Amino acid sequence: MKDRTKPDQNNMALHVSNDPQGVLENRRQLEKETLPLDRWALAWQKHTDQFYHVTHKDIGKGAFDKHTSILNVDALYTTEPEILIGVFTADCLGILVYDPTTPCVCTIHSGWKGTVQKITDKTVSHLIQKQLLHPQTTQVYFGPSLQFDSLEIGQDVIEQIQTIDMDTAPFLKQISDDKALFDNQGLNIQMLKDLKIPLENIHPSSYDTLKDTQDTFSYRMNNRLKEFPKCGEHFIYGYIQKNASAKTS
Repeated sequence: MKDRTKPDQNNMALHVSNDPQGVLENRRQLEKETLPLDRWALAWQKHTDQFYHVTHKDIGKGAFDKHTSILNVDALYTTEPEILIGVFTADCLGILVYDPTTPCVCTIHSGWKGTVQKITDKTVSHLIQKQLLHPQTTQVYFGPSLQFDSLEIGQDVIEQIQTIDMDTAPFLKQISDDKALFDNQGLNIQMLKDLKIPLENIHPSSYDTLKDTQDTFSYRMNNRLKEFPKCGEHFIYGYIQKNASAKTS
């Protein structure tokens, strides 16, 4: 989350940093509560539908240098203990999925482009098929994002969303001839429900990045205010402890 008292407002993402050393300082603070930084494995997302299985060979990727990040994937998962995985988000949706019975932990980045490509459905379906997630024991948490009444999209995006092979009408609210509001979080929740994950295991976020500006990062608000050269990003992360229980945030 954003914290104006911290370097670069507590931004954790090196690829959008105003102060790279400040970002590393923020990561150093977080490692005190989690795992050593050289046990992290991070993605540099590009709005794809690709997911990646993180193992011990990936530790350290993206932890100290953005150029070593796991590239061109927007979801990471691991079943190995003592590896912290994570994705970065601002207005886009960050999703944390874990099953303590396996254990397996997964982090997903899904803006509207990722949702159109059904990255959440593809990633979670794969993990269920591999029996790394069991719907009845899987827990899902959503990070801050643009909520339904803040995510305004144009006709080109509306048409792309309508191509998804599911009923998208409940997640679109037309506000003019060529504009609509889009419930990105809601559509991703529906994908999870369709995969038989119980609704009580799905935990939405009430943070709206366009409105909760004190605590959240927003590219749209940043562009409006022109306060900072670059907008920071939230960090959605999780890891499995040695005792085989998944610890997440």
